[in-house]
Formats: sequence, C-alpha cells, structure tokens
Amino acid sequence: MMKFQIDEREDIIRDGNSKAILKVDVNEKNAWRRRKEKNNQIDAHENDINTIKGELKSIKDMIIELTNNLKVND
Repeated sequence: MMKFQIDEREDIIRDGNSKAILKVDVNEKNAWRRRKEKNNQIDAHENDINTIKGELKSIKDMIIELTNNLKVND
C-alpha cells in the first residue's frame, strides 16, 4: 500500500490506493480507543440501569396489586 505525505504534515498521510486521509499519531489513536472504551462502558452501565429501573417498576406494580388484593379480601 502506497502512502503519501500531505502538505508536510507528519500527523496524517494519504493512502495511495483508496486516497483516504489517515491519521498516524499513535498517541491520538490510543486516546481515541480509551474514549471509545469509556463510552462503551457508560452505554453498558446505562443499559444496566434502565433494566434495573424496569425490574423495579415491575416489582412495585406487583406490590401494589398484592396490597390491593389484600384490601379487597379484608
């Protein structure tokens, strides 16, 4: 794969085959990976919280139904 320097910039190159501009700064790439992983963890935690909220609502609804049934039977 041929790569060409762009305007004497050292942080990016142009791929000779696809003509795509590619970043070559390893530190920036690693920082992006860390941000992506952190965002994935946040998304997973958010999903867990939403699942727990749904389960708590179901439990609350069941408790309300049980207490209503107890009041009717008294």
